[in-house]
Amino acid sequence: MTLVALSLHLAGATVLLLYAVHLVRSGVENAYGTSLKRVLARGGERRIYAAASGTVLAVLLQSSTAVAMLASGLSASGYLTLNTSLAVLLGADLGSALVVRVLSFDLGWLSPLLLAAGGLLYLKGRSDKPRELGRMLLGIGFVLMSLKLIGEATLPLKQSDVLPAVVGYLAEDQVTAFAAAMLFTWIVHSSVAVLILILGFAGQGLLPVEAGLPLI
Repeated sequence: MTLVALSLHLAGATVLLLYAVHLVRSGVENAYGTSLKRVLARGGERRIYAAASGTVLAVLLQSSTAVAMLASGLSASGYLTLNTSLAVLLGADLGSALVVRVLSFDLGWLSPLLLAAGGLLYLKGRSDKPRELGRMLLGIGFVLMSLKLIGEATLPLKQSDVLPAVVGYLAEDQVTAFAAAMLFTWIVHSSVAVLILILGFAGQGLLPVEAGLPLI
């Protein structure tokens, strides 16, 4: 596979992953957006409740960034105190970690089922809720499909002469690795998607621990 073809395959798989995470998040927000804000606002000063809410919402939205945006909006409106908002963010980080852990398992067999069920609900749904549920299932199915595509696209990189040099540099210059991951996460607005990408490379043996930790 040429470098151009490899880059196109990897770029396509990455964009599919980002789009899939966006599908899940938009489906949850469209169907339950008001309820999600109500759940967070109900926390008051109960930090354990706030942290648990942040964890659950991050799992549903597949993005701790989205939870952070909800919490910041409620905090600015006076519904959440600063300490409670921080508890929500910590819970959201845990939720993101749980999502990435689950998706790290081999769930490729589940993708066709989710795509079929999600597609039927989205196309045949007679109200907004079933259609949004279909959107969520499609998003999860596309996430699993994109992980498989990323794994296939990165296989030729094991024979690359350039990759070891880049990875070696990131392993030695952890500040650059940290800044690069931070910038990319800010651009795509999804820490879950970035973590999945990093773990996908690590799972293929392309990213050592020394380079992976500062990226995470």
